[in-house]
Formats: sequence, structure tokens, C-alpha cells
Amino acid sequence: MKGKILLMLGWLLITISLTQDAIAQNRGSGFGNYFILHVGRSTSYYLVGDSTLSNGVISLEDYKKTNKQNVSSGKYEIGLFTKLNPTLTDFTGAPVPVGSKTYPSYTIDDKSDAILIALGITKDNIKNYKYHVVKDDSIEIVPWSPIPKLEQKYGATVPYGVIGTFNSLDGTIMVEVVNTKDYSIRDGVIYDWRPNFKPVIESIEANTATSFYELTDLKNNHGYSKQLDPITGLPTGIEFPADSIESVRLTFKHHETIPYTIYLEKLDGDSTGLTQLTYYLQKDYYIINSKLLKAPGKYRFKVVRVESIPGQYDKTQALYIPFEVKPPPPITNKKASLKQALPYMIATLSGVALLFFIYYRYNQSKLKISARERQLAGLKLKSIRSQLNPHFMFNALTSIQNLINKNNIEGANYYLSIFSGLTRQVLDTNNEEMLSIQEELKILDDYLQMEQLRFGFRYQITADANLNQANIDIPAMLLQPFVENAVKHGVSALKEEGDIGIQISKENNDIVISIVDNGKGFNIELDATGYGMKLSEERVTLLNQIYKNQSITLTVDSNTTGTTITIRLTNWIL
Repeated sequence: MKGKILLMLGWLLITISLTQDAIAQNRGSGFGNYFILHVGRSTSYYLVGDSTLSNGVISLEDYKKTNKQNVSSGKYEIGLFTKLNPTLTDFTGAPVPVGSKTYPSYTIDDKSDAILIALGITKDNIKNYKYHVVKDDSIEIVPWSPIPKLEQKYGATVPYGVIGTFNSLDGTIMVEVVNTKDYSIRDGVIYDWRPNFKPVIESIEANTATSFYELTDLKNNHGYSKQLDPITGLPTGIEFPADSIESVRLTFKHHETIPYTIYLEKLDGDSTGLTQLTYYLQKDYYIINSKLLKAPGKYRFKVVRVESIPGQYDKTQALYIPFEVKPPPPITNKKASLKQALPYMIATLSGVALLFFIYYRYNQSKLKISARERQLAGLKLKSIRSQLNPHFMFNALTSIQNLINKNNIEGANYYLSIFSGLTRQVLDTNNEEMLSIQEELKILDDYLQMEQLRFGFRYQITADANLNQANIDIPAMLLQPFVENAVKHGVSALKEEGDIGIQISKENNDIVISIVDNGKGFNIELDATGYGMKLSEERVTLLNQIYKNQSITLTVDSNTTGTTITIRLTNWIL
């Protein structure tokens, strides 16, 4: 028995080898009397299927043993073999992805039948398998059903599963077989009877650096095409300047079983010829790079079905898309464009110049107004200073007169000596708007000494040790009117019980001055606080107009136990 098996296997190897050689030599003449199992994209394995021959269809197990180097283990458990019309030529279609599997496809352009058998289905496992049939990838014409029967024809040595004989005449049919016990064991095949394999274009899109244009849309295609072919609906007379387009995208009607080859054909000039852009296009689109669209000339894209025999294809099944690449616009046009743009450039520059002039005049006007305001404020300050100085002197003279009236000749003489020195100081600084803190405090000290002779009150002047009194200037006579007010309206009636305190301190970059007395106070809103006080308030307002980045704030706090005047000079210490 073992000897017979070995003899049969040896004979089978010789038969298959001879059969494959015969098929390879006669492939162009037709399908032949064979059953074919497609293993990959370009390799097929054949079994003799002619009942007139002495050999016949074997079992799948014997086939796998014989071809163990070519058939991967477990991948072809079902073993779907196809038999077509022996005289059919150019029948190879593209492998089609279906889920996780890839099914072979056959094109049948002579309307003949396709016979499908499964060598992997036997009497022991036929109940584990089902099949279904789908037409045109949309209609299930046979739902999942049991395998129809087992059969032993074509000289078969063992029975095999019969899936069926199929014919769609003008469409596609997909047959799938599955093991219901193990769904990973699944295989299928697609037959395509469509009579016309000419590629169908659904869209031609030209892409530029800034936009894209659908060439079938004559109203919005940037003038790249001006009419459509009444039969195909494709644009005709396509033309565009060199370097104006970055790429062209061709979108095809779905063609999963028919791969395309695309060529670029030059039609004029010395370098006419054919350039293959892609050989095996199964996707529904293809993008042509801009580097192929730079040289001026007349061209056309040619799209054909992948040729089973290189160089041979049905010319009626070829799709042509002619177009012309125009030379780029001449340089003279660019100069003309510059001339056209020149008036707009001049107008723009004129507008910018006018706006700058208006802005300049506006700023100059603001500066002049600001200078006038500063000058006016300075004049008002001088006016107030000229009013403060006599006011101070009149008060001092009044105090001397009171001492004389009281027959206090000694006090009057001492007062007069201090007054003469104080008057000299005031007159010497009359034209100066700013005085150092040291000079300002010297004038205040002399004045308070005079008034102390008259009323007998106490006073203290203290300054922050961190203040450089000799080098920090403040507005001249800024404190004098407030100190006079403290004497006259605050402590004069208290005599020896009166007390005045003047303190100058530093807070960051600010100078804070406080003048405190223990008088009876006054109503800030109702009581008049003296002519000098009012002048000083006006002076602070004017100073703020001049020194906008170094503001002066005045705060008055008065009650029955005394009055506190606080002056803050902001950002005064640089």
C-alpha cells in the first residue's frame, strides 16, 4: 500500500510540473483545462481537470504535501479552485481586501461560467462549512447556506465540495466560504463579468499653492478648462501656465478588481514618448506631482487596465486626458503689471505720508498747548509767591507791633533782629521756585522763634536721618503758610500750653511732611483758615499741573484736640 502511495505522489509531482510548464508556455492562448488556486498577487497553482486525461483532481491534503514550499500551513484549509472557459484570455484580476482576508478575482469578458470547488471540504467536515453569494458588492443573492454537495468528477481520486457554477453576465459576484466551528478559516473569490473595463474618472482636481480647482466645474476652475465632453463629462481643452500648478489629482470610479496603469505621453516636440507613472493602481485616486507639469508642451494622461501580457491592451478600453502646459507669462507682462500697480503704490505712500504729517502736527500742537499750560501755571505760581511773601511779612510786622504796644522793647528788638535776617532770606530766594529742605527748615525755625517770643508756645522740628537735606529740593515756602496757620489759629490762644510739631520723613521714593498743633481745631468745610492757607492750596494744584510725574497731595485733619496737615511729595527722591 505504501509503495502505491509513493508511486502516485511521484507521478503527481511530475504531472504538476509538466502541467505548470505547459500553462506558462500557453498562457496567452487561453485559460486551459485546469482548476486554478491563486496563492498570491502574481503566483497561481494549477491542477489538471480534464476528464479525458488519465490523471485527475486530487485531495487538498495531497496537494499541500506536494506544494509544501508554496502553500503556507493553515492558510488554504478550504482550498477554493476555479475553472473558467478554456479559451478565455486575460482573466487575471486584482487581489481584493475583504476584512482581514484578501480574495483573488477573475475577469470574464466572454460571458462564460465560472465553476468553483473546495478541495478542503470532505465527507468528514462538510457539515462545518457554509457559503454565501453577494452580487455587485451589495445584494446577497444566496444567504449563508450549507455546502450543496460532494462530487467526484474530472477524474478526481476523492470527493470534493461543490460550491457552484456562477454567471452574472454584466456585474460582479463574490463567493465566500467559512468554517462555522472556526471563523478564522475563511476564504473567497470574486468574478467580474462587466463588459467594459475602461477607466471612469469622477473628478480632476488642480492644486495650486493657495487653492484647488475642480476642472469639471467650468464656472470656478480658474479658466484651466472651458468645456466638457458631452459623452464622458470630462473637461476638454485643459491648459495652464508652467509652474502654476503643484499637483493634479485624478479620482476614479471604484475599480477594486481592475488595477490601472497610468502613463504620461508627450505629443509634440523632439522628446515625444511614454512615461509610466504607476503600474498597479488599485486605489480610487492618483496624484501627479508638479515636477511632471513644468515643461511647456502638449501632453495626455493615458489610463488602461493592467496588461496581462505587457504591451498588449484593448485600445478601446484606454482613457485619454489631453492637456497643454503653456509657457510662463513673459517678463514684459510683469513690467506692465508693475506699471499698473505703481499708481496704487504712490497713493498708499501719499496716504501714509499724510497720516504721518497729521500725527506730527497733532503732537506739535499738544506740545505747544502743554508748554503754554506749564508757562501759565508758572506765572500763577509766581503770582502766588509774590502774594505769600508780603502776607508773611505783614504778619511778622503785626507781631512786632504787638510787642511794642505791650512795651516789651527788649522782645521787640530781638524779634526785629530775627525778622531782618528772615526777611533777607526770603528776599534772596524770592526768584527761586525750589529750595533745599535744609533752607526751608531754616526759614521755618527763624519764623517759629519769632512767634515763640510773642505767644510762648513750644515747637519741635525733626527730619529723617536718611534724608540728604542739602541736596533734596522742594517748592520754596511750601510749608510756611501751614505753619503760620498752626500758630495763628491753633496755639496762639494756648500760650505756653501750645505745641507745634513739624516732621519730615522718607517713605520709599516719597517725602512725607506733617505739621501738627494742639489747638482747638476748625471745621474744614465751614471755617476759613486764612488767606495764606487758600493761596497754598491753589499753589499745590498748580504744582501738580507742572510736575505731573511727581504729584503733591495735601490732607487736612482737624478736630477739637488739634489739627494735622500732611503733605506727600510722590516720587520726589530719584
